[in-house]
Formats: sequence, C-alpha cells, structure tokens
Amino acid sequence: MAPKRPIGLSPEEKIARQNRARRRFKAFVRLVMANLFWLGDLDDTLGENVMLNIQKLTRKKIKKSTLTTKEKIILSKPKEERSEEEKHLLNRAIGGLKCFRRYPPNVKSQLAAVTYFVYIGPDRVIVKQDHAPSAMYFLLAGEGLVTVKTYDKGLNEWITEEHGTVGPGTMFGEVALIHGIARTATITTTMPCELLMIKKEDFDIVLKETVWKAWEEITKIMNRYSYFKNWDAVTKRECSIIARTKTYKADEVVLGDGVGLPTYSYLITKGSCSIIEHLQVLVHYVHGLKRYRLVTCDSNTRACSISQRRKLPKSKVATILPPSTAPKHSTADSTNSNTSSISRDACMEESQMETHFIKVCELTEGAIFNVGELFERRRVVADTNTHCLLIPRYWLIKMNKDNIWSKVQQFLNKNIPSTRKIFDEWIKEKKFMAFRKKLVRDILAAKSVSNTNCIHNVPYSIRLKENPDAYLNY
Repeated sequence: MAPKRPIGLSPEEKIARQNRARRRFKAFVRLVMANLFWLGDLDDTLGENVMLNIQKLTRKKIKKSTLTTKEKIILSKPKEERSEEEKHLLNRAIGGLKCFRRYPPNVKSQLAAVTYFVYIGPDRVIVKQDHAPSAMYFLLAGEGLVTVKTYDKGLNEWITEEHGTVGPGTMFGEVALIHGIARTATITTTMPCELLMIKKEDFDIVLKETVWKAWEEITKIMNRYSYFKNWDAVTKRECSIIARTKTYKADEVVLGDGVGLPTYSYLITKGSCSIIEHLQVLVHYVHGLKRYRLVTCDSNTRACSISQRRKLPKSKVATILPPSTAPKHSTADSTNSNTSSISRDACMEESQMETHFIKVCELTEGAIFNVGELFERRRVVADTNTHCLLIPRYWLIKMNKDNIWSKVQQFLNKNIPSTRKIFDEWIKEKKFMAFRKKLVRDILAAKSVSNTNCIHNVPYSIRLKENPDAYLNY
C-alpha cells in the first residue's frame, strides 16, 4: 500500500519540500562522486553478458588501499550503528595496519569502535595552521605536503615554508589534541588520500594515555645521553613526538640493502650492532700469481669492472704468490717483471669478480649512526637483540646546537676505515696467510722424518672456524 501524500500543504511548503528533496539528491550525488576513487574497488561480479565478463576477468586490478571496500563502508558508518561482528572485523583489519602495530591489543579493539574512514581529494587541506584541533589522522594512502606560515619582520609579510611531506603510515594531529593548542602546521593533499580519523572526544578516552606514555619513554632515553644535554624541555618534547623506537632481533639488518629508514638517524639504546662492508675485487692470474684489484664503481656488471680496472694504476694492484709456485727469493708484495709484459687482453679473459663481506667495526649502546657519514657498500646488522631510537635527520640538523652532530659525523668518518683502507688491510691478511703457508711448508720440508699427516686428520669443526686455504698444501 502506497504511503499517503500529505494534504493541506500551501504552495510555499510544497516548493520548500521539493527543494529539500532536490538538495538531498544533489548531496548524495556529490558524496558518490567524491568517494568514486575508492568505490571503484567494489568486487566485480560476473553477469549474463559474456563480453563484459571477459573484460572483468582480463582487466588488471590495481590495489589502491590496504583496506577492503567492505571495511571502508563499515568505517564510514556512525560508531553507534556498528555491530559486534563488524567491530571484530575492523579489529582484525586495523590490527594488521602498519600504523597501528605499536599499540597493545586492548587499544586496537577500542580503536575499531571509534575510528572513521575519510577520503580527501587532491589539493585539499586536511589540517590548517592556527585552527583549533578536532581530530587526529592516520594516513593510509596518498601523500600530503607540510607547510608552516611564519612572519618575516624584515619583509613585513607572511612567508610559507615547506617542511617535507607525510606518506602512508604517518600519524599526525595528536600534538594539538594532547596539549590543547592550535595546529602548528598546515597539511595539504598532493594526490587522492585515504585516512583514518579519530575524533577528539574518542582520542581522549582511547589514545591519549598511550601516546603520552610513548613520549615519556623517548624523553627518558634522551635524558640518558649527552647528545641532548643542551636541549631544553620544549625541544625534547617536540623530538619525542616525531621520533620512534624500534627493536631488532639478532642477525637482523637494521639499515642497508634497501632495509630501514635512510632519512632517520639511529641511536642504539640497548644491544650492539656491526657495520659490514662488501668489497668487490677483480681477480686474475698472471704466470700463476693471483692478483686483486678493488672495484669502486657501484655496478656489479663485468663491463663496469673491466673499465674501472683499466683506469686504476698498477700500484693499486695487489699480488698474492701461491706457496707452490712462488720462488724463494720473491716476496708477497712484489710483482714479477715478466707480469707487466703479458697482454692486457689475456688478463681480462682470466679475470673474475669476487665479493667479500668484512666486519668493519662494532657499535655498542650509546652509539649513533647514519648522521651523514659515508655509508656506501655498508649495512648495519644487529649482533644481539637491539633497541634503537630513530630520529629524523632533518630534525637533528635543524637542532644542531654547539655543532654537535657535525662533530659526530667527523668522528665517525675519521674512526671508521674507508673502503681503500679496508681493502689494504684485507690484502695484508691475505699476504700473511700466504707467508704462513710457505713458512710451514719450508719447515716441514726441512725435517728428515717424513710427515704422513694430511688435511683429513684435522677435525672438521676446526677447519670450519679457520681459513680452509691454510690446509690446501697439507
């Protein structure tokens, strides 16, 4: 039965009723258009049209977000209308996000009930400087530009400065909520962005205590080290907001090989790490002499190695004499005159590339790295369970009181050996190993009693710990 139409409406009331319906329809259309970016992720179901089904099956789908469309729809609903089943689904979805991994399980379950999904198009302002805070945000997808407006007394005008960008996984807006102050910066989207929003009243109940404890922990860490002794309370508080702590297991790569955050400086608060460098050397034999040449270019291809090899002078070539072929009057650091007469093409045919990983130094508690020192060909690996404090490098440069970070950078560059020095030390060790093998062979040859010992009499566990080349001539 159709609903009864209202009777007794005046012409003005009828026009107003029609206008309200028209405005609601326009608002609904605008809402759909604004969210069309993520609504396009709806799962395509196959229908009766064969050609359309083929297009759906062969079309390459691009994953635009870490959340499914169903989860976004639930997050768009008011928190009072979410069922327990929907909250459980959101708890699993939110708990797996990178930006929520730092929180305990009980906090994650509460966040599932109060978090909202927000989509914002490009060139839109998320938070504006000097405005009162109303929510905090987690950026899921997209990018935002951070700008700060300051007044220049010399020019008598306001100047807008860019202070970097925010990317997926970034949390922002919590500072103004905790301290009850106005926004300190403006964040504008540079592309379509998907965010999770927590309103102020929900933040005070769920996250305020957790975030405050994390800041207090970072502040206590900074008070333990002399790097930050000249920082005031305000600077430490601001640093604790943008810094983070992270734990690494033993033998886990902390920084390098595409792992870690190269724009952050690392302060070891517990445990120890090692800096490991890989040497790329070009190896070839000339009249039985094994020669090494350091390759300094970044490429690992053979063509690059040979071209670099041609540019290096002969003085940079290290020669190792095998004990079986070395004459008694030759030394490990000399090159036979006949070696220089051999053709360069013949050397190239026999040359090959080798990569050697060498432990450069060990970093213990209180050490800081990635402050701008040389870091090519290197990676930092945790020796034990290690805790690190990560601070953005741009912040350290900005707060470079007493030129402390420039001094730290100079200290690291001075005390950590360069690649050339590491190569020279490695060659010295190789020469000593060759000398030791030759010395042992000469001593054994001078004995009148025959030695029936062989490599098979050496326990396998000892051969694993030592250099296997030492037993080749036994």
